[in-house]
Amino acid sequence: MAKSGGTGGHGGGRKGPGGGRSTADREALKRAFSDVKPLSRGSKKRVMSTPGSGTAAQPSSRGAPIRPTESLVLEREANGIVLGKRSATHVSILEALEDPRLEVQAECDLHGQTAREAEREVLRFVREAQRSGSRWVLVIVGKGLHSPGGKATLKSTVADALSTRAPARFVLAFRTAPRHLGGTGAFVVRLVDRL
Repeated sequence: MAKSGGTGGHGGGRKGPGGGRSTADREALKRAFSDVKPLSRGSKKRVMSTPGSGTAAQPSSRGAPIRPTESLVLEREANGIVLGKRSATHVSILEALEDPRLEVQAECDLHGQTAREAEREVLRFVREAQRSGSRWVLVIVGKGLHSPGGKATLKSTVADALSTRAPARFVLAFRTAPRHLGGTGAFVVRLVDRL
């Protein structure tokens, strides 16, 4: 079941004076531009891509359209951490995914669903959340404590769906959630700004 808003102690991700960006987005932006120096007042320099450089066709983590066919690179660590990212995802976004202060704007709880049901629900959830303007969302897969053999069956299914199947179109990056958002039983997902 998907929920919007800041329930359950996950923060609200409320829009505010930062141009509608969440706290995590503002912090990521601040880190990304921390070494940028403004041009002097009289400067007329302009930085533009050169024609034919191909930059317009590249996927971007800063608002440019994402190619729907591009899969995310999926990394699985021995400690159970899973990371999925597009090739051009900025490091500040990846850092924000594991920030203990991260607040999510919507969540989707997949407990009790089959793999097929979960994949359909994830697609519906990320599509709806992205269209409504949510950018930082939580997908709860569970830790498998009540599954046969104690194995988290949905975790692998959802990671594959978010990185290579239909839901990937709406995803910029995702990672195993920080402890305060469910740890290994959930994924924090950064959705694309626009398609």
